[in-house]
Amino acid sequence: MGNFKLRLATTADMDQIMVIIHGAQTFIAKQGFDQWQDGYPAQADMLADIKASRLYVLANDTQIAAVAAAIVGVDPNYRLIETGSWLMPSAKYAAIHRVAVSSQFRGQHLAETLFTKLMATLKRDQGVVSVRVDTHKQNQVMQHVVQKVGFEYCGHIYIDGNAQRLAYECVLK
Repeated sequence: MGNFKLRLATTADMDQIMVIIHGAQTFIAKQGFDQWQDGYPAQADMLADIKASRLYVLANDTQIAAVAAAIVGVDPNYRLIETGSWLMPSAKYAAIHRVAVSSQFRGQHLAETLFTKLMATLKRDQGVVSVRVDTHKQNQVMQHVVQKVGFEYCGHIYIDGNAQRLAYECVLK
């Protein structure tokens, strides 16, 4: 089950990706908060990420263990940050969104592997100097993962103008 490599997702991966997304939606619902409970992310979101070459999967020869979108450039949701500030406010950054780990691999620290490999790839291939991510204030699992891989809490932002999220940034070394 080991030997996981990070690669760009393809449309051939879509069935496995959507199983992972639906599993993550169920997992979050069981935690008792409303993130990802409105149909987001949908297959159309994931296909758009694939078309834009920004959806990555952590996979071995047969299975996808985790998925994440990495968007390089200004994320409109990150323009306004409250109760804090970004560590690198004017640096070239990537925003990581739609992170999910397969229920088959939960508990194996593959989210950490996904973030670590993705950040190294973004630095090497895209020249980003920092990475930003946000999560629901009740998503303790994601908060733990991002802090473990080097993200620092910076404040809170609003997704689409209304949903408050905790905002984190990691300066790449």
